[in-house]
Amino acid sequence: MNLKYFPLFIFFLIPLSVFSQSKSLNFDLKYEVTSNDFLLVADTADHKMGKAEGIGSVIFNDGTQGTVKVYFIYDYVKGNGDFIEYYDITLSDGSLLTIQAKGQSIGASSDGTAPLFTGTVTITGGNGKYEGVYGTGSVSGNRNESLISGAKVKLSFNITTR
Repeated sequence: MNLKYFPLFIFFLIPLSVFSQSKSLNFDLKYEVTSNDFLLVADTADHKMGKAEGIGSVIFNDGTQGTVKVYFIYDYVKGNGDFIEYYDITLSDGSLLTIQAKGQSIGASSDGTAPLFTGTVTITGGNGKYEGVYGTGSVSGNRNESLISGAKVKLSFNITTR
């Protein structure tokens, strides 16, 4: 390498390394199911395909708080199965963060109560404080009752952002 270009190389390399550092985004989310519409599938007992919505609150590890709107579709047999969920998180400064989760509900009793949730998450968009922030991670949590309007869900997120 020609040494006269070395300082220029370093000048451009250092900013790139600063911007590419990853950070952790950790928070807890609680919401209440506000609507649940489903179809019964006749192949087995209590097989439901449906869509549901909820509203709630979120608190980040740094103390930042916000509200959340939740939209999800599911394919459950007796409360166990797959789901895809979206979370629109809004902070008091107007910043918005949208996250998609794909996962499973497991361990529900025969009446669909007390399932545990695990899944992978992807930040799909944002604005304000979250403009240009993307990342992936995991979600886990539970619901202490069957999937009905008024059911309460608690989730924890761990996301590595870039």
